[in-house]
Formats: sequence, structure tokens, C-alpha cells
Amino acid sequence: MTDELVLPTTGTRVPPLPRARMNAEVEAAYELSIATWGIPSNLFRTMAHHPALAITEVPYANSVIFDAGVLTDIPNPDTDQGGTVRYPTSGFLDRVTKELVINVVSLLNRSRYSITHHTVIGYNTLSELLPDPDPDTRAQLAEAMLLHLVDDQGTPTFDRPGAPPYTDLHLACLRLAAATQANPHGITDDQVRDTHRTLLDHAPAAITAHGLDQYPGTDTPAYHNAYATGMLVELTWLTVHFSGLLNVWFTVLHTFDEASVTDDEIDFITVYNTTVPATIRRRNNALLGPTGWGDHPLNGTGPQSAVSSVEALTP
Repeated sequence: MTDELVLPTTGTRVPPLPRARMNAEVEAAYELSIATWGIPSNLFRTMAHHPALAITEVPYANSVIFDAGVLTDIPNPDTDQGGTVRYPTSGFLDRVTKELVINVVSLLNRSRYSITHHTVIGYNTLSELLPDPDPDTRAQLAEAMLLHLVDDQGTPTFDRPGAPPYTDLHLACLRLAAATQANPHGITDDQVRDTHRTLLDHAPAAITAHGLDQYPGTDTPAYHNAYATGMLVELTWLTVHFSGLLNVWFTVLHTFDEASVTDDEIDFITVYNTTVPATIRRRNNALLGPTGWGDHPLNGTGPQSAVSSVEALTP
């Protein structure tokens, strides 16, 4: 199996909108997406066919994925104390945990655009933020943690013996995310309670990481419980934002990676092939299969693609 990213055998169904066809508001949002996400994206340029979606997508997506550090005042969860307390507007979960969750559901859904882009984002994020002083060790851990989320047949492997040292927070979030992707109706009260309990255990460290521990009223059980609930809401929303929305949307429209500096303002395929370790690229290729769209993975499982009458629209 090749190490290079498998290229689709068919094209996208909705070509990204050229910058020249964006109005000023959409182009400004496009520039904001580049500033935040790091690259010009076909996600945004496909969404740009619907201006209101494009304009609102960037702050919305940032609020659940990237934003952190903005605080607000809320009524004190400890009603006996009363008054208000400082509280984050977003960023309840750390970026490493978020990228693990995004990657696992995208891999399980075999959603090409999410797999390729969040493999790069996830690998860079983990390589930078994992708590080891040595950059080479962080990179090795990043590779192992992303590789062992699922195997080349799309089976979750993060819980197997010999998996990398995921924390109990990582595992709690990955378990709920994978279970949600598989069958949201199958989620039980106990699963949610157990996840919330783990989040509650980690809430004090997250509160300190936000710098909230310097403010009065943030060290009470009621505040910790409120913060853990914010973590749970963010976790479940992040999961379904990808598993139930973006993964499916990319798959339906066959959203393709940015392949040309001339047409797409970046050659993302080269970025992917030169950034992502070969072990992960091979696993991803197995899931994307010979068509490159994930509809015929190399292990022969998964839904079979139907002949489509949808042809690319002329932008």
C-alpha cells in the first residue's frame, strides 16, 4: 500500500467558490478562517455558495474547536454564596482531547476531508502540546496516539492493551464519542454519569489552566460541577458537530482537499504527505479505500457506493 495520500477517482460534487465570486462579507470571513485555521480551505469555499452559512461558520466552529481564554460573568452556581463568578465562554476541554475526539469520529465515519485535515491539525497540535519537554518524544507520542485510535479496518483500538498512554480523560471522552457515533440511541444514563464524573475529576486542573483559580468562588463543589457540565456539553457538541454534520456533509458533497496553489491557494496534499507520519497515512489510505472517498475501504466493509447522478456544479 502506498504511503502517499490516495487521490479520489472522481471529482468533487460542488466545486469550491472562487474568491472572485465572494462578496466583501464572505471574503472577510474567508480571511478570518485562514487566520484561525491556518490555511485556505475548501470547507469554507464550498460553504461560500451559501453566504450566511459561510459568514457564521467561522465564529461558530471556532467556539467549539479552537477558542479558549475568553471569560464572562455568570450567576454563581453556588446559590448560597450568590453574586457572580468568572466563567469561560468556550474551551472547556483542552485542545489535545478535542483533536483526539475529532479524529476518532472522522476515522470511524471514513470522512475524507475531516480525516486528511484533522490528521494534520491533530498531529501538529499533539506534537506541540503533549506534556513532555522533548519535542521528538512529543512527536512520537502524537503519532502513536493518533495511529491507535482505530485500526486499518476502522475498529476502535484506543481501549486495547498496549495502546499509547491516553489519560483517563482522553479515554472517557473517546469512549463516549465512539459510542455516540455508533448509536446515539444506545447511550445510557450510566455512560453520561460516568463521563461527567471523570470530567468532574479533571475540572480543577482545567479551571487552573484557564487561570480561573485566581478568582473568588471558583473553588466550590458547585462551581466544579458547573464547569464539568460545560465540558460535557462541549464534548458531546463537538462529537456530533463532526460525526453528525461535517463528516456527513463532506461525504455527500465529496469535498476534496486543496490540491493547487493556483486554484486553491495551497497545495494541502503535499502538506499532508510531508507532515503526517507514514504509519498514519497507510492506515488512513486503508480506510479511504481505492476510490479515495471511504465508500469502499480496503477491508471490504462499510456501505457500498451507489452510482450517482450528481455531477459537479459550475461555480
